[in-house]
Amino acid sequence: MKKKLTVLGTLLLAVVISGYSVSGTYAKYTSSIDLADEARVAKWEIGMGQEAMNTLNLFEDSYFYGDDNHLTVDSIADADGKKANVVAPGTHGQYTFALTGEIETNYTIDVTATGKNTVVLKDDAGNVTYDPMKFYLDTNDALGFENITGWYDFQGLLDALNALYSADGTVYGPGSVDNTSYTIYWKWDFETSAANNKLDTNLGETSAEHIISLDINITANQTQEKATA
Repeated sequence: MKKKLTVLGTLLLAVVISGYSVSGTYAKYTSSIDLADEARVAKWEIGMGQEAMNTLNLFEDSYFYGDDNHLTVDSIADADGKKANVVAPGTHGQYTFALTGEIETNYTIDVTATGKNTVVLKDDAGNVTYDPMKFYLDTNDALGFENITGWYDFQGLLDALNALYSADGTVYGPGSVDNTSYTIYWKWDFETSAANNKLDTNLGETSAEHIISLDINITANQTQEKATA
């Protein structure tokens, strides 16, 4: 009897071991999903085309003309050695600016041009009787003084500058900033008529009363409006 129980116990143990061994080979379903994301702030880079363009260099303290580029006008330094920018009959100048950069959002560009021009003579009623300085805004950057027609007065320059970029409602899409070049030209013709010579002389004799200044503010603003350019 004891021998039979021993045999039975051995068989049961063999079944348990065999069952464990078989169950250890079974497979199972397993799934794994790993999700990740990352973002940076959208790029907003805008500036002037060249470092020298960060300053509006429209007028000078001295002017050089002629085939040999000789000095023709030179501002007198003050007690601190500083020289003021000046304009005079026969002088002219220009300034070119352009925007560069990368912007990753929709945006607008606005130009606000302000200034004053008192390089004029007025009658007793305050009406301008002589306005010698002429201006032009070239949007092609290809004209040069000799090819300009349709010069306008100072207010015309301000109007032309204020009409740039978003003045027409343009919304720019992400990408490179519109880097169109614009050139401001100005001139004060060297007169030969006796009448205009007298008027020019009048301006020179009262120079402290006659100032011209120009300030240009260019602002880019992010917008959620639909891009049109």
